[in-house]
Amino acid sequence: MTTPIPQPPAIPFLGNVGNIDTELPSRSFTLLAKQYGEIFALNLLGKSVVAISSVKLAQEVLDEKRFHKAIGTALVEVRNLVSDGLFTAYHGETNWGIAHRILMPAFGPLSIKGMFDDMLDVISQLVLKWERFGPEHEIDPTDDFTRLAFETIALCTFNYRLNTFYTEGEPPFVKAMGDFLKECFLRSRRPTLVQALSYGANAKYAADMEIMNQLANKIVKDRKDHPSDKKDLLNAMLLGKDPQTGQGLSEENIKAQMLTFLIAGHETTSGMLSFVMAHVMKNPDVYAKIRNEVDSVLGGEPIRFEHLSKLTYINGECVYRLYERYSKQLVVAVLRESLRVTPSIGQFAVTPHKDEIIGGGKYLIKKDTIVIVLAADIGKDPTVWGEDVSLPDRMLDGKFEALPPKAWLPFGNGARACIGRPFAWQEALIAIATIFQKFDFKPSDESYTLQLKQTLTLKPKDFKFHAIPRKGAPSFSVAAASSQSTNGPTPGKEVVDGESKGIPLYVFYGSNTGSCEGFAQNIASEAASKGECLDTVLRLVP
Repeated sequence: MTTPIPQPPAIPFLGNVGNIDTELPSRSFTLLAKQYGEIFALNLLGKSVVAISSVKLAQEVLDEKRFHKAIGTALVEVRNLVSDGLFTAYHGETNWGIAHRILMPAFGPLSIKGMFDDMLDVISQLVLKWERFGPEHEIDPTDDFTRLAFETIALCTFNYRLNTFYTEGEPPFVKAMGDFLKECFLRSRRPTLVQALSYGANAKYAADMEIMNQLANKIVKDRKDHPSDKKDLLNAMLLGKDPQTGQGLSEENIKAQMLTFLIAGHETTSGMLSFVMAHVMKNPDVYAKIRNEVDSVLGGEPIRFEHLSKLTYINGECVYRLYERYSKQLVVAVLRESLRVTPSIGQFAVTPHKDEIIGGGKYLIKKDTIVIVLAADIGKDPTVWGEDVSLPDRMLDGKFEALPPKAWLPFGNGARACIGRPFAWQEALIAIATIFQKFDFKPSDESYTLQLKQTLTLKPKDFKFHAIPRKGAPSFSVAAASSQSTNGPTPGKEVVDGESKGIPLYVFYGSNTGSCEGFAQNIASEAASKGECLDTVLRLVP
């Protein structure tokens, strides 16, 4: 005998639509979870949905043998722009599998490592802007980090410069995107007749989609007019073939994937960096630890790829395992904790393959029911996390690895988890290390308490700060930094004369995402430095 799922009182025809705040829907779900517990049901315009907020229930509904990703009503509206892109494709949709297999290598470890210099190029532009505006300038991090993330995704994946740091006002694509995503949520709440009569909103919705489509078309045209042999995401989409089916991506799907990456790839990272700054400025101890580690590791040098492994407090690991896929080996302590407290994506949806009973036989979830996984609330489950305070140390010394499954979900779940996780981590590490090397930070309002705003993602609301150039901070150019970021033998190691005779070393690899290829290249590039000339070891021969 199952137990009825708790549900707030509903209004005829509208159901529980009035229970959801149009400005900040995630807050409504959090308040309902506090009132009704780890599971509750809602009637949204006649459609039943269930929300869960505990780690225990998440472990059940995120079992991919029982449940799969669902496209909720707001994402159905987003499909009007990006159709069957990776983020919005329906479960089992053919193009998702084709695109995922083609694009995975573009986000593999070797590719991500190769993006280091371009990422540093873009963060250097932000540093230059803050230096020139001076310490009296009030910085809106959601604006500047949006420009940073938008420029980075465009340059690193499409080799295209948008130059948003050199324009006044909000970039047209970003403005159109924000309005479009907000309208998608509103459309999901409107009855069909009301939506049909919303002429002004519908016209604006179409105009915003046109602005975004124009940018995608322009980038593709530029690449076709000026072909490149660069192994980036755009070439993977234009030229790649699915190893299983032999098919490539259609022009429409290429545009859908481009828009997916431009939207999701910059929205989430911008929010993550903004939240990190908001949390760190409220915690002087964490602030000091970050700055001390950056100073110790980087010294007076621009950041290099080799530095990432040494940022142990920011990293949360003694070894920066770029060549591992899973989040527990990629995440960084400060970012982990910030994403636990305030994930950029606060919720996502799944649905069962068939009727399922969860909660130890208590709750029936019928086939096709949308189950909203409240990732933001799961990250605060007191049975796992205890007191809800921002404390990066909880992610260190093996504590993160000891967490129960599904306790930390900022990037989704399973096969449909975010494909760009390694990209975001590397970009965020470079950004945090570089700006803390160059600046001291002071909030504009010392009494500020965190508030949220929401489109597709969550970001801090009305949070601003000042960046004060640090005395003695190094002055460097991108060219100088890039020239030092090499993949050759480790500096300081004696390299055996390449012309000396020895046994040849052949390194073979098979690689889908670049892990084995990167490992093989490291072995090959360092092989000479690991050898010894015979003359140097004669004294050791009996």
